[in-house]
Amino acid sequence: MSDSTSSKCCGSLSYDFAHVLLRLWVGMRLFMAGLDKFRWGNGPTVSFGLDNYAKKTGPLAKLMTDNSFMPQWACDAFAATIGYILIPVGIWVAVGIFTEFGLLAAGLVFLSLGLGLAALPDDTEVVSNIGLSILIVAAALVTSKAKTFSIDGLLSRKKA
Repeated sequence: MSDSTSSKCCGSLSYDFAHVLLRLWVGMRLFMAGLDKFRWGNGPTVSFGLDNYAKKTGPLAKLMTDNSFMPQWACDAFAATIGYILIPVGIWVAVGIFTEFGLLAAGLVFLSLGLGLAALPDDTEVVSNIGLSILIVAAALVTSKAKTFSIDGLLSRKKA
């Protein structure tokens, strides 16, 4: 019996494992980026809170306005909402509810982060970090039919 016959016989979970790893990475990355917006300080002086959010995102909005074509109101709106978008989208993707739509939302969030980073003076992180993140989201979308380890996968198994 050849290897190709035995793999067809018993099935393979390689796509399922690849998909869950990619999806968990994207979800974790978005969640942690959102959580970071509420962090102030380092080491033993670190604190998380709503008051830290404005201290952290306000200067970024000003820097984006000063270094791009975008008006102040657009940069302020972006900075005021991005942290609140990152956290739920990260959770959404990690648990795998409406997997394809969640991954599309994650890709769009990464694109918006790329736009924000491109508006900053040193935009090298756009290609190295955001571009790679978008490729990972695309790979997760390509493998999204193999969603055994997701809420979608659990619900579809119960129906069958």
